[in-house]
Parts: sequence; structure tokens; C-alpha cells
Amino acid sequence: MSLKSNYGTFIDRSINELRTGRPIVINENKNYWIFFNIEHSENKILNKFNKYLLREKYLLITKQKAQSIFNNKIKSNIFLKIDEKISNKSILNLFINPLSNQNKLLFKDVVHNKSKDFHNVCLDIAKNAKVIPSLIFKKINSKYYKNIDNLILQLGLLKFNHKELKNQNKFITNSIKLVSSANVPLPNVASTSFNIFKSYIGARRHIAIMIKPENLKQPTNLRIHSACFTGDIFHSRKCDCGEQLNSSINYMIKNKGGIILYLDQEGRGIGLANKMRAYSLQSKGLDTIDADHNIGFLDDERDFNIAAKILKLLKVNKVNIITNNFTKVSSLKKAGIQIVKQINTKPTINKFNKNYFKTRIKKTGYGFKNLD
Repeated sequence: MSLKSNYGTFIDRSINELRTGRPIVINENKNYWIFFNIEHSENKILNKFNKYLLREKYLLITKQKAQSIFNNKIKSNIFLKIDEKISNKSILNLFINPLSNQNKLLFKDVVHNKSKDFHNVCLDIAKNAKVIPSLIFKKINSKYYKNIDNLILQLGLLKFNHKELKNQNKFITNSIKLVSSANVPLPNVASTSFNIFKSYIGARRHIAIMIKPENLKQPTNLRIHSACFTGDIFHSRKCDCGEQLNSSINYMIKNKGGIILYLDQEGRGIGLANKMRAYSLQSKGLDTIDADHNIGFLDDERDFNIAAKILKLLKVNKVNIITNNFTKVSSLKKAGIQIVKQINTKPTINKFNKNYFKTRIKKTGYGFKNLD
């Protein structure tokens, strides 16, 4: 696997392997390492490969997770050697139940090391696979290197050079293409077109919902909306996502149409399963940002270059954007999209979402202040 033109294929395959629970082999210089997603690293899986691996076992974690275990002085992703006495269940529990002092004590005195390039690309794969961004890894015994390709084939695994897995988000964004479209009448507007865009790397699907497409002119009314299964479909009171979606559609109906970019970026980009893990941590007292950090994620993992790419495919370069999120605005500007006007929304505050909004305002500069 060395052809430059195939880098996107390698990225897609590596994401799919971790997403489905299979480990991957990473070639780093003259070494070969096998990486296991911690959600699928129980002994019955690791034992299938241990015959070919050195005994030393390592855990790779993000800076955010490291800060929650050790201290806030850690400035990079890290890896640490794991004592064989520490079970894989205990390692997973460090993410599922991170508030347990017993879990943290297991790792309190473990020496940690700054991650290297090949570690970081593996964390990026885990994030793009929407699994917990942490990996257990071991080194393949060098006595098997002479016939390494045959061994990897025998084990049913895929091998990647870490240099082929860089710039993942750029490849993912550039792979987006329109795949299908149809008219879909909505309750208050019959003239609506749904356009499905697929990322051929990573297999994400995004939708451009065009309200009154026959009326669209530039600047075009725009809402960049990240999919929210709980809020958009089941009207969860923990967020205002469904409310923002519906109010944006109504605004467009009354104001010469517009485009809803419905992006497959659930839970600020961490995926539905991790979003539920974060919700569980919030119920135990963590705020929305600290909950994400304890699982290993950034404040916001979304990539709004995807929105800019779709707008360019639609030949839209001037917009009136409906949002309270300044990151969306700055991302579009950097991508060459002109923001003519920013239209704020005002959420309905309730006892379930008030702390959520307070945290976003305080820690991310979210765009409104009055919560009373």
C-alpha cells in the first residue's frame, strides 16, 4: 500500500475496520504495531493475536482524556504502558465510568509519554469511526517481519503505513459528491428539494434541503444543522436542535427560501453512541464539555469545511446564516464563503437544558447571553 493516489482508499478502509471492531496493523518505520479499539479489546479478541505479539501492552489516549486522568498540564496526546494485571475491562471502564476514583487510581502512577505521529493518525481514525478515541496497542514480534504480509493476510487484518493516513478530514471533505435528489413536499411548503451528498471516504451522508429552490438567489438563507437524533426526531428537552431546525425552515418559508445543510455530525461530531455516554456523565454531574473531554473528545469535533464544500458544489458563495455559533461563521469565511448577515435564534430554556446553554456560553462563546 504505497500508491499516493490511493491514500483516500486507505483512510476509508482503516476507518471502516475500527468502526466494525477489527484491529488494524500500522507500519511505522521498520516496526509493525497492532491497534485495537478499546470497545472491542476484550481478552477473547486479544488472545487470538498474542502469539505473534510482544508482551508489552500500551494504551493510547487523547490530551483531553489525559488531563481528566492526570492533570491539566498535559499538552499532547499520550501513550502509557499498561500493567498486565490491569484488565481490559478496567481500561474500558475508565471511559464508561470515568468518575470512579478506583479507575483513576489504577493509572495514577503510570509513566506516560508524548504520542508520535503514527499514534495521532490512529486517534484520528477512531474519531472518524465514531468510536471512543482510545486504542490499546502492541508490537508484532520482529521474528515475523520477514513474512509479515502473509501473517497479516492469515490473521485477516489490513496493514497501513501511518504516512498514508494523514490529513484524513481533508480527504473526507474532498470526496463528497451529490448522489441523488428528489422533491419532497413538507407540511408548510410543497416546493422542497432533498439533495443527498455522500462522503466516499468515511461513508457519511449529508443532506442539502432546498426550501423554495425556484426562488433562491444570493445571498442565500442558510442553516448548517448537525443531525440530532434525540432533538430533531424525538423532541428531547436537553437541547434546542429540533426547535432551531423548525424555526429555520419557517424563516425560509417566509423569506424567499433557503438551504438547510443537514450534516451527519451527531453530538457535536462524536456520534450517537458517544453522545449517549456523554449524556450519562452529565446525569452524574459533569457539564456538556467536561463529559466529552472525559470520553476523549474536543469541545467540538465537527468539521464545517464539509458545509463549505457542499455550498461550493451548489455554486452558493454568499449566505445569510441562521446560527448562534461563531465557529460556523468563521469556518465558512475561511473557506471563501461570504457571510452577508448572521441571524440569531433564541432557544426555549427549560430545567433540562439551562446548564447546557450556560456551559456553552461560558466555555465556547456561544452567541447569546440572556437565559432568563
